Amino acid sequence: MTEAALTISHLSIHDRSGAALVDDVSLSVPRGGVLTLIGETGSGKSLIAQAVFGLLPAGLSVSGTITIGGHESIPASEPKRLAALWREQIMLIPQEPSAALDPTMRVKRQMALAGLQEEAIKPALAAFDLPGSTADAYPFTLSGGMAQRVLVASALGVGAPIIVADEPTKGLDSDRVTQAIAALKRLSAAGRSLLVITHDRRLAEELPGELAIIRNGRVVEHGPSAGLLSAPQSDYARTWLAADPRHWPRCHRCCDMTSLALSAHGLSFGWPKGGMLFEDLDLHLPKGGVLAISGPSGSGKSTLGDILLGLRRPMAGSVEWGGLDIVAMPSAIPPLRQRYQKLHQDPITAFVPHLTFARQFLALEDVKSGLSAARDLPPLLERLKVNHRLMNRRPCEVSGGEAQRLALARILLLDPVAIVADEPTSRLDPVVQRETMQLLRATVDQQGLGLVLISHDQPLLAAIADEHLALGPRA
Repeated sequence: MTEAALTISHLSIHDRSGAALVDDVSLSVPRGGVLTLIGETGSGKSLIAQAVFGLLPAGLSVSGTITIGGHESIPASEPKRLAALWREQIMLIPQEPSAALDPTMRVKRQMALAGLQEEAIKPALAAFDLPGSTADAYPFTLSGGMAQRVLVASALGVGAPIIVADEPTKGLDSDRVTQAIAALKRLSAAGRSLLVITHDRRLAEELPGELAIIRNGRVVEHGPSAGLLSAPQSDYARTWLAADPRHWPRCHRCCDMTSLALSAHGLSFGWPKGGMLFEDLDLHLPKGGVLAISGPSGSGKSTLGDILLGLRRPMAGSVEWGGLDIVAMPSAIPPLRQRYQKLHQDPITAFVPHLTFARQFLALEDVKSGLSAARDLPPLLERLKVNHRLMNRRPCEVSGGEAQRLALARILLLDPVAIVADEPTSRLDPVVQRETMQLLRATVDQQGLGLVLISHDQPLLAAIADEHLALGPRA
């Protein structure tokens, strides 16, 4: 039997109420092998990774043991002993670049602290098509996809024999996903042991080794990846695989171009030292329409979305909300802000960290006249498949996918005219992704709002959008 590099034994995690978030999970990563975890949003996948590193949020109780690199088994309830093995034995590629990278420190300094020699930093960045200037950049100047590539590039130069990668392809376009998969394969071929957590079916299909499917905190199926994906035994595994956007029905509709949610004309934007992102750009978002925006990481997709929402000024051009040019008349923005909303790429950052969701949703009653959180929120949470128990938690106590659905619920309560959704399903498993996009599409159709959908996922965009704007590579 192959010796295990990482063993998780009888791991259980409970919240303050005693509810099991992870229930008696036992898994092992073979030395030099790959174990991939897939499953629904909120099933406990990322909690398993956090437990391995002793990084579980406060308020959760944990039992079970973790064995790393042949060392003695460590109780999962002793985070300091687990932390002593970081970098030398095990490294985490986290799900949220914004949480992993220090915004006050240049990229090269952070990569050096991770263990890379100075001469290895730029080659590691170049392996992911990141220019050498990225080394001198601060993380907040990078796109989400670029920041994610920095994290994966850092792992290439660190000597830890065990790598835990939590959603390593999240927010990456197809070419970058190819690079990330190739990098993970190189790590495996070099003898590294990989625990990979993902919603990305392509990543699950292309990585060799074992596959485990998690649902409601338990392992429902486990076996060789190729066999499990080609002939799943559990109903949930079949549902998960069938939820791939390539299998969705196409649901386009004709849009009334005379009734616009927003429009833009002659937009141009660029960075002082980074060149132009786009020039002389026109777009129209009709009420009841979905406009897709795609392009490589760093091409300006999120920046364009912020300009459409009045969160960033363009270098030139106009943005009209209901016939009002908010670039020329910024005073028009505050009275209309409630009706023009952003669904963030990093949803947890959109909430106040120290308040429960219940308190934050209740505060919306002061924003929108006639809103009753007690009356209007429960049916919306049911439609979004959000457990009502999450309302008593703080943002740090839910998964990224759960936070995204709660963020969507908050927006929909405000009865928006237009939503700019920036990679809104990058943290959702395929089943919840399909349900969420179907809900967004149905909301667009029924309520007549406009949706700008920013994504790298071409099959998803083809299934949902009416119009498609593709931005070019960054200059």
